[in-house]
Amino acid sequence: MYQSCRLTILFTILLVSLPDLAIPAFLTSGQLFNITAAQEALLKQEPGIDILPYQTQGISKDSIEPQLPAKHYQAAGDESLYSDQKNMTADLKVVDTIQETKTKAYVENEPSNLNQMKDKKSGIETEFILSMGYSVDDIDWNIAGKTLLGNYVNVLSELTWNDIEIFQLELRSKTILRNVFYLRGSLGYGWILAGNNQDSDYLGNNRTLEYSRSNSSTDDDKVLDASLGLGYQFSFGFENLGVTPLIGYSYHQQNLTMTNGNQTVASIYTSPVGPIEGLGSTYNADWNGPWIGLDINYKFDKKHTLYAEVEYHRADYYAEANWNLRTDLDHPKSFEHTADGNGIVLSLGGSTSFKKQWTLNINLDYQKWSTNTGTDRVFVSNGSILETPLNEVNWQSYAVMMGVAYHF
Repeated sequence: MYQSCRLTILFTILLVSLPDLAIPAFLTSGQLFNITAAQEALLKQEPGIDILPYQTQGISKDSIEPQLPAKHYQAAGDESLYSDQKNMTADLKVVDTIQETKTKAYVENEPSNLNQMKDKKSGIETEFILSMGYSVDDIDWNIAGKTLLGNYVNVLSELTWNDIEIFQLELRSKTILRNVFYLRGSLGYGWILAGNNQDSDYLGNNRTLEYSRSNSSTDDDKVLDASLGLGYQFSFGFENLGVTPLIGYSYHQQNLTMTNGNQTVASIYTSPVGPIEGLGSTYNADWNGPWIGLDINYKFDKKHTLYAEVEYHRADYYAEANWNLRTDLDHPKSFEHTADGNGIVLSLGGSTSFKKQWTLNINLDYQKWSTNTGTDRVFVSNGSILETPLNEVNWQSYAVMMGVAYHF
């Protein structure tokens, strides 16, 4: 009799403590639907759908039908939804719509998509970033020693490379385990497009009495950068914030060749002013050592993230040179440089999501490195070895990088 007057749709909601997961819901016919917490909220807003407290021993339709016209109930725990016959058609349409679109709604409207849920269950979040960019570097070094006249000067010879333009490709990865253990690495390779070199020699202290100067080009060379860091991430109670102290190790290589030489200051000790035929001298340098750092990531929303990285490096510096036109020096290693150094590496960037699991990244990088006093070891063609102080080596770099990241 009650069925002829009113048809009842009853949903028994399970797993209410997991709002991001699919919730099984049953009709009185026994048919099962999987809905999410967001879809449940939509049902509650439909006209004619009421909420009654759910008792663990179960509720029969006979026991709830007399209460249909009464009033709405809100339960703190498990809940049941029902509808009167007047709204039966509309209710079934809502249920059918949700059933057909639940996957789309679940992926697009819920805070976490299915893949992210899988990652959270496994405790691993990973991203790979492929970037390209442009950097401008400056490098210089100078030595002390005895001049051709036999006097000792604090700057005997100095070489500077200015405006070294480099096109770079970089692959970066970041993995976070159980939302706290943090691993990031990077590998970059660059092609030097242009640059200028100057080589000056002095007979007096403090860069006075310059008796030789040559200028040349630096291009068609390579640079290499690699870094690996481990850390522990803190959020300090903020869901969108990640602050990670790190320790790591890095390696940086610069291969510089001097060509298209031109003598611009000459004396009786040098070749005359004009082009230097056959110049092809090389200077190859390595910086490697441990570092400590701090990574900061802040998510403004689901699409936009701002991040910053700061690192302090200790480095062993080593370089080999081949001065190809110097007949009084050995080849292919004319001299070498060794020293202890340090560096600061800074990076500031942001990312924006443009497609599921894909983001666009852009960042500005700055590096400043220098060494303490080291050793300039000269290999003479007769087999002897001479040593003189390496005063300092300096390296500074500015870069703009843009890339795409894939998250899984």
